[in-house]
Amino acid sequence: YNPWVALAWLVNGRTVGGMSLYDDANRLSRDEALRLFTRGSAWFSGEDDVKGSLAVGQYADFAVLTDDYFGIPDEEIARVESVLTVLDGRVVHG
Repeated sequence: YNPWVALAWLVNGRTVGGMSLYDDANRLSRDEALRLFTRGSAWFSGEDDVKGSLAVGQYADFAVLTDDYFGIPDEEIARVESVLTVLDGRVVHG
């Protein structure tokens, strides 16, 4: 599962094929979309005490990305990839 495709859809309201489904009022900001995928998912699974943000006492899960999610054009979000992924303090992809 590629979360960047879903994040792109939440931000720009377009399908993978480029069809516009939602107007501006029904789209999320990049901050809000990312927060829902991280802190929101951890809350939903009942794990918000150990994951969902980079903080003392939380799992050391993070990824180093090919692009700056907050700086690239909306249409490039779906193409973001991880060049390094760390789960529970261990490198699992890189």
